[in-house]
Amino acid sequence: MRRAALLLALGSGLAAAPPPPDALLLMDLRPGYTQGSRFLRNRTPTKPGLLLDGKRYRGLNCPVPFRLGYDLGSAFTRLTVKFGVLEGTAGAGVTFRVLGDGRTLAATPPLFPNAAPVSVDVPLDNVLLLEIAAEGPERARAVVVEGLVVPAAEKDVTVHLPFDAPFRPEAYPAAFRRKVNEAIDRGARFLVGAQTSRGTWGGKMHGDPMGTCALTLLAILKAGVKRDDPSVERAFAFLKPLPFERTYSVACLLMALEAKYFPGGADESDAYLTRPRLAKTLISEEDRAWIRDAAEWLVAQQGTGMPAKGAPLYPVWRYPGGGYDLSNTQYALFGLASANRCGVPTSKAWLPALRFILGVQEKDGPDLDVTRYVREKDYLHRRRERAKARGFTYTESGDAYGSMTSAGLCSLILCQQALERNEQFQSSFTGRTREGIRDALAWLEEYYDVEENVFRGKTWWRYYLFNLERAGSLLSMRNIGTRDWYRDGAEQLLAVQGQDGSFGDLVDTDFAILFLKRATVPALTNPLR
Repeated sequence: MRRAALLLALGSGLAAAPPPPDALLLMDLRPGYTQGSRFLRNRTPTKPGLLLDGKRYRGLNCPVPFRLGYDLGSAFTRLTVKFGVLEGTAGAGVTFRVLGDGRTLAATPPLFPNAAPVSVDVPLDNVLLLEIAAEGPERARAVVVEGLVVPAAEKDVTVHLPFDAPFRPEAYPAAFRRKVNEAIDRGARFLVGAQTSRGTWGGKMHGDPMGTCALTLLAILKAGVKRDDPSVERAFAFLKPLPFERTYSVACLLMALEAKYFPGGADESDAYLTRPRLAKTLISEEDRAWIRDAAEWLVAQQGTGMPAKGAPLYPVWRYPGGGYDLSNTQYALFGLASANRCGVPTSKAWLPALRFILGVQEKDGPDLDVTRYVREKDYLHRRRERAKARGFTYTESGDAYGSMTSAGLCSLILCQQALERNEQFQSSFTGRTREGIRDALAWLEEYYDVEENVFRGKTWWRYYLFNLERAGSLLSMRNIGTRDWYRDGAEQLLAVQGQDGSFGDLVDTDFAILFLKRATVPALTNPLR
C-alpha cells in the first residue's frame, strides 16, 4: 500500500527531491543482461526524442515485453524514472515494474499511448540487482525516460557507461545552454569587431605583439569563427612574419594553429589519438613547417634565458631575466601538446619538466578524504581515498593560490599524457605523478571558489577560471568535490558580460570565451586511473 501511494503521488505531479550532482543517467548504464528485443537509446529530448503526450524525452525505447537487469552492487541509494508507451504504437495497456533483488519496489497501472508518462521514485538501499520489466502487447514500444540513479556517498561504484557521459552538453538545462551559447557568440562578435585593419588586436602581451593576437585568434576559432573568415586570415597573415621571442606568445601561436584545423574542445575525448593521424592530410605544408619551427623554438628555450647572477637554471620556461615561472611553463607545455597533436613530436622536453614540477609542488597540506571518478574506456569507477591538499606557487617563494595550483595540475597531466610510453616515466614516475595530480585536485576541492582567484582575490580571476576549465576538461571531470565547476564558473561570467559582449578587457574576454566553450581537449587516458 505504501508503494502504491508513493507511485500515485509522484504520478500526480508532486515534485521529488532534486538529485545530487553526481547522479547518473540510467540510459548510460549498460545492463548486465536483457530479456527481449534490442533496446534503443535516445540521448536528447529534441528530435528524434521519444514522444509522449505531445512532449519529447530522452531515454530507452524497448519493444514489449522486456526485462533489463543492472548489477548495482548496493552502491546506489535511489532511482527516479518515468515510464510510458510510445505514441503511434499498439493501444493495449503496458504495465511496468521495478524490482530490487527480486522484490517488487514499484509497479504502474496499465499505461497507454498518447498519455503522460508516470513517474516513479524508489529507494535502492542495499539493492544488488535492479530490474526494470514491462509486459503488454508485443507490438507496443515501451519507454523508460529521464531515469537517474543516485550513488551512495560512502561506497565505491563501478558502472558501465560512455566515457564522456556525465559531461555531455545536454546534462545542463536547455535555458542555461542557450545563455552560454549566446554569450559566446556575443563575445566572439566583440573580438572580431575589435580587430584592426592590420589583422591584430592592438597592444602587446608582455612586450610582444604576437601574444595578444595569437590568444585572441585562439578564442575566436574555438568560439566557432571559421578558418576562412577574413578576420582569421588577417590574423594569421599578421602573425606569419613575426619572430619567436616570448614563451607565452609562441605557445599561443601553436594552440591557434591547432585550432585552425581542429577547433573542438572537451567534446573530443579521442583528440590525442585521432588528430595526429588526421593532421597528415589536413594541415598544409606551410603550416606544418610553422608548427615545427615554433615547437623547436619552445623546446630550445627550456632551461635557458637570462637568470639573475648566481641563480640556478631550471628545466622549465621563464621570462628573460627571471627565474622559475610556472605560468610560462604551463603555456609552453600546452603549446607543445598542440604540436604533438598536430603530428610534430617534442619528446625530449617532457621528462625534465615533469621532474621539476613534481619537486616544486607543496610538500605537505591538510589531510582530506576525497571522492574521485576514474574513467577507463567504457567504465566509470568511483573511489574514495586519502589525499593531501598540496598546491603550487608562481615562483620559488610565496604561498599557493588558485590560478597557479590549477596551472601546476594541468602541467602534471600534460606531462603524464606525453610520457605514457616512456620507460623511465613508467618505472619511476607514474605513482608520484598520480599523487601530485590527486593532491593538486584536492587543494582545489578544499579551497573551492569561482568568484575569485583563490587567495588572490579578483587579480587574474578570468585567467584562473580558464586554468580551472583546462584542468576540469583534461580530467573529463564535471565536479570538483560536489561542486559543478563549469556551471558555477559560467554563471559568474554570464553575470559580468558587458552590453558590447566583452568580459572586461581583450585578454579577459579571450579567457572567458575559452572557459565557456570548454576549449580544452580531454586527456586520452584518465590521469587518476
